[in-house]
Amino acid sequence: MRFEKIIDKLPACEVLAEVGCDHAKLTALAYETGKCGKAIVSDISEKCLEKAKVTLSAYPQTVFCVCDGIPEAAYYADAIMICGMGGHLIAEIIARYDGNAALLLSPQSHAEIVRRKLNECGYAVSEDECFKAEGKFYDVIFAVRGKQALTPMQAEFGVHWQDCNEALYEKLSKRLANLRKGGERTREEAERIAKVLECRK
Repeated sequence: MRFEKIIDKLPACEVLAEVGCDHAKLTALAYETGKCGKAIVSDISEKCLEKAKVTLSAYPQTVFCVCDGIPEAAYYADAIMICGMGGHLIAEIIARYDGNAALLLSPQSHAEIVRRKLNECGYAVSEDECFKAEGKFYDVIFAVRGKQALTPMQAEFGVHWQDCNEALYEKLSKRLANLRKGGERTREEAERIAKVLECRK
């Protein structure tokens, strides 16, 4: 379900790039669902890239690159996926990119850092959703080139935080319960979370 949820946010494109592909199962799903005609997949690990070649053996149009960050070949992509890395690393990769591809991102942690970096680098977030899969919470973010001024609440909890879907509500309810055990030093964060949760009432 996790991969399906991420690919669901991807608009159909001619050329897709996946950075940090590991087994490249996301790219395989993009092919299978008709979301892309050609793909460029990259990973810093040659061993991971060998696994990706097995996964995508039915798609000879795929280009494989051993690369730290976004490869030069991906500058011709319509969309770039970076999923499964921590928010700090994704933000670092975004900061080094000066192309115009749309970005589909799913950080494992610190999604707020990714949102802020997107804004700093001239991207506007259009899709931003918290979801639950296999008992864990994930964020999926889709951004395109454009101007946007995120509020602090949008950066921390998601562009559409006021919609507060079921997954975000559950995630923040658990966080709030933990914060309320922490005393005065967690009061401000608890107040911000309570404001988000109020949207569901």
